[in-house]
Amino acid sequence: MSNQLSFFDTPVAQHHVGAGSFAEELAEFTYYGKRTELSSTKAVIDGAKLLDVPTFTNEFWTSRQRAAHSMHEISYRACFKPQLPRFFIERLTHPGDRVYDPFMGRGTTVLEAALLGRRAAGCDVNPLSAVLVSGRLQPPTMAQVESRLKNLELSGRIDVREDLLVFYHPETLKEICALRAYLLKREASGTLDSIDRWIRMVAVNRLTGHSTGFFSVYTLPPNQAVSVDGQRKINAKRQQVPSRRDVKRIIAKKTASLLADATLRPGGSLSLMGTMR
Repeated sequence: MSNQLSFFDTPVAQHHVGAGSFAEELAEFTYYGKRTELSSTKAVIDGAKLLDVPTFTNEFWTSRQRAAHSMHEISYRACFKPQLPRFFIERLTHPGDRVYDPFMGRGTTVLEAALLGRRAAGCDVNPLSAVLVSGRLQPPTMAQVESRLKNLELSGRIDVREDLLVFYHPETLKEICALRAYLLKREASGTLDSIDRWIRMVAVNRLTGHSTGFFSVYTLPPNQAVSVDGQRKINAKRQQVPSRRDVKRIIAKKTASLLADATLRPGGSLSLMGTMR
């Protein structure tokens, strides 16, 4: 896939990858096997002034760079690959610099910034974004998550919405509701900690999906919506009935996957290089 990068003829920040400017770095970029082509794009400024804008064409983002840190593997629609923000973060910032993303989504840019030792900051109009990001910027260890899950009581009596049974097995729905009640109580009391935030992040991301790695029967993936009536139609068409899912087991399995590339500190703690402010 060819990608074009254009910018106006203004001073560009120095970067730490090489000794030259960002423009020089782009002109010399051959990392994916092709030389960068430099051309010019006409641009009109203020309806009158005509500028020749330097345009660089190369494969700055390709399928060859899809392997990234395991912490990014959160299901979210329309998210770009981590290597895209990494390309710019590495060339336009230094460790310790602030990197801000005003449209966080699943948090690809802020997480990549933290992994690169930058101070990550961001926001999003969707509150789901903060839930998905905050837990991963202060990750607990696998042992901490397993211990917390073991001590959670999810089998008690709890009211559930009957209409949601088109998505979930009755016992699975009870466990989800019990977990939700626990997290809301912790948040209201001010005792919600990094382990709770992590469990909340994973659970929210496992609510609906296409495989047995999610709590639901086959349906739309996370951060997409289907109505109860719509799900009834999906169930009828696929001749499916929600199967029993073990909420704790699914959370633990996804946790292990997300933490696969994480490094344990000498003191036994686990954290990214950067933090969110």
